[in-house]
Amino acid sequence: MCQPRLLVATMGTRFRHTMNALSRHALVDSLGVLLFTISVCGCKDGGATANRTAAPPVHVETDVVHEQPMPRTLQLTGNLRGEHETDLAANTAGRVVETFVERGVQVKKGDVIAKVDIRAASLGAAEAKATAELARRQADSAKRDCERYATLFEQGAISKAEYDRISDQCRTTPLSAEATEARARAAALVVGDGVVRAPFGGVVTERYVEVGQFVRQDSKVVALVDIDPLRLQFAVPEANLAAIKQNDAVSFSVSAYPERTFDGVVKYVGAAIRETTRDLVAEAIVDNGEGLLRPGMFASVTVRTGTEKMPVVAKESLLAREGRTHLMVVSDGRIDERVVQTGTESGDLVAVTRGVRPGEKIVRKPSDGLRNGQLVN
Repeated sequence: MCQPRLLVATMGTRFRHTMNALSRHALVDSLGVLLFTISVCGCKDGGATANRTAAPPVHVETDVVHEQPMPRTLQLTGNLRGEHETDLAANTAGRVVETFVERGVQVKKGDVIAKVDIRAASLGAAEAKATAELARRQADSAKRDCERYATLFEQGAISKAEYDRISDQCRTTPLSAEATEARARAAALVVGDGVVRAPFGGVVTERYVEVGQFVRQDSKVVALVDIDPLRLQFAVPEANLAAIKQNDAVSFSVSAYPERTFDGVVKYVGAAIRETTRDLVAEAIVDNGEGLLRPGMFASVTVRTGTEKMPVVAKESLLAREGRTHLMVVSDGRIDERVVQTGTESGDLVAVTRGVRPGEKIVRKPSDGLRNGQLVN
């Protein structure tokens, strides 16, 4: 291998020495030797370059990018909620004597969740029941007295003032009896609330009480959620309100299942824009018969807003590298590797919103070995 810079520097050094020490004829001889050395070196380098051979072209199969109508979509974010969610309260006061569920347990409507010590409530209910019975008997006695005093008043045996006093008692005694009966029914309800039951079928997501713990009417016992169906709640920007209507179809994905897409139908659309975020909340009903989805999951929502002509390619033509999507475009017999932006899918076709134009050739089923600039046929 030649070192041209070194040779030039050497030539300059020799030239200076020659000017000082050699005669004119000796100088000519020295320059001839140097020029011969450079020419020989150049010949050797050229021979090495000529001996090098270019890599052979790689055979690939190609497709032509074409246009066709594809769904136009709106990308939003949302989260999943249960169709019914509640923090079930005790609705009575007492000590928890027994629990029947744990976190993650599926329950049906009416299943017993826990039992509370209701002995004091039972005594109160018994007292209220006895008081109500006494009030009923007093009301019956007062009714008979009223009938008798009415007869006496007609016969002139009693005065008008005495009759009015008895008549007032006849009207108030039944009301008092009704009040005591209502208190008795309320006491009976308290006794019934000592058995905490599920108001709807669902899954227990949290249990807040333990045996021996004292609870009041507003104490939380369990958190219960209905997971089939689910509600997909998402916010629609004010500028895109026209794209959302009741009964529209939506699709979404969750990080737990990145290769799956789930579907839903818009059921509820908010009636007003939220002032702080300038958006509107909509909810879609999502079937969860497989039980894969869970309330609280974050969802990437896709809403179809119409159709639009776009360049499309086959899914098998796309190549994923370093978290980005690539297409291998064939241009002038070489690979032109491009980073592209994809859109919606329809069957085996994917819309490409940026990076390629209709009519260009792309490699079908590109291998990981293909590189930018590589020769192909």
